[in-house]
Amino acid sequence: MPTPPLALLPALPSELLTYILSYQSSPSTLIICQPRASFLESLVQCLPQTPSSNGEPRHPLLVPTLHQLATSRNINLVFVQSVPHLRAYLSVFPPKADPLLLEHKPSLVIHGLVELHRDTSEWSAQGLANSLATAAEAMNRSKRSLVVFEQRVVGGGPEYFHGDEEITEEEAREAKMRDMVKGWEEEIPILNGAARKGRLGESEGGWSGRNVEVGRILGRWFRYGKGDWGNV
Repeated sequence: MPTPPLALLPALPSELLTYILSYQSSPSTLIICQPRASFLESLVQCLPQTPSSNGEPRHPLLVPTLHQLATSRNINLVFVQSVPHLRAYLSVFPPKADPLLLEHKPSLVIHGLVELHRDTSEWSAQGLANSLATAAEAMNRSKRSLVVFEQRVVGGGPEYFHGDEEITEEEAREAKMRDMVKGWEEEIPILNGAARKGRLGESEGGWSGRNVEVGRILGRWFRYGKGDWGNV
């Protein structure tokens, strides 16, 4: 029975790479839906800027273990900067690999698929569903597992203080979880171009038609998971 596609909670770039190196089978294809320079800038912000001077462990990504070196050689990294580029790449995604050469099922991981649609004419349930369907077809054609998740803002999340009042760690964890899932709760128009037409309409009050939550669209194809970073 094929493994259903998986949608994970938003992750920092460092959490993304740790997840790929630790849990994904080789060979893997990682699609980053943003410019290379932007992703690397976000990654740098996640990692220590200077070597530790107080004996604290270095970030695992900064330790070149044999496992990391061996695994990274079998990861195909792709950067796409627009929805048409993403769909074009997925539509010709490599066919099934030779099973005799693979010990484990290879994977396809897409980082930032939903955010790639924002502020475009594809920012709708129709546009997002078209991209998800293309990804699912690529998964089936290549016989790979499929994982998608968004990028978490560096330095985002709740603080342990609210005004002058300190909150408990449990309250902080609950607030962090709410912050992480709010992207799935965001509502978008049903049809392509609806948001733009609403802004240009006579009322100038934005789109007033039917909306749907992003999570409901993802739920048609994907099951949900937390990832290690979701154990807050």
